Amino acid sequence: MAESVLKTVVIYTFVLVTALALATAFIFIPAYVHHIEGHVPGGFDSLYLSKYSPYNTIVVEVDYQQGMEPDPRAIAVLQEKIELYSQKRVVMHLNQEIGYDEVPILISGNDLFDITGRLQQAHRDYRTGWLWGNITLYIMYLDTVWQPDNSEYSSNMPAYQYMTGTREYSAGVTYSADSIIIFRDALTQEGTETTILLHELGHVWGLDHSNKSGNVMNAGFSVYNSIPLNHEPDVNQFPTNYSSEDILRLARLHESPHILPFF
Repeated sequence: MAESVLKTVVIYTFVLVTALALATAFIFIPAYVHHIEGHVPGGFDSLYLSKYSPYNTIVVEVDYQQGMEPDPRAIAVLQEKIELYSQKRVVMHLNQEIGYDEVPILISGNDLFDITGRLQQAHRDYRTGWLWGNITLYIMYLDTVWQPDNSEYSSNMPAYQYMTGTREYSAGVTYSADSIIIFRDALTQEGTETTILLHELGHVWGLDHSNKSGNVMNAGFSVYNSIPLNHEPDVNQFPTNYSSEDILRLARLHESPHILPFF
């Protein structure tokens, strides 16, 4: 009798432990990934790049305001780079969905996050699957200027910036694990859009800033400082390649079996 009771207890214990493990795998881990690491640029790097990731398709949704259309050449290069380093299927969706009156002319500091949060809630059509399938990259092209000074965020992770007079503004920013903003009016020279898109993509993949002029992760437009005033720049001066060290890191992420952000 006692032996039978012991067996029953062992079986029920095993079932309970298994159920808890499955609940952790199917509920708590995805919840952690989606709601905690989702706020950190680079938090989904291995989910995008690792060949062991459960996501086999990357959906890139680009929403923009009227008159802020992305350059098709820049979008084509973006898709090419994502396919190259992820070895995944990439699907692009471009939508003119954001209304002119939804975005203020000037955004300062952390107001950016409140505004972009409302825009995402109103317009985002594609989201990352709970456990497998599609992982998304969300990009907004906005007709605004972001002045990031006095912002805790900008001091921790400077945006891709340019100077206008004595003020420093942002041309693009990665503000979460899967979201990028491009400030279209900041793209004052032909060729910068591709560079800025790839720069922000690098942050999505966890790459840090560089002070090297030929590296797309250069943070301060110093690569363009040698261009004389009133001179039409050569588009080839704008970098579109990551450094050899960054390429090696992306290759390691592709081979890494550690697909959860807390590894």
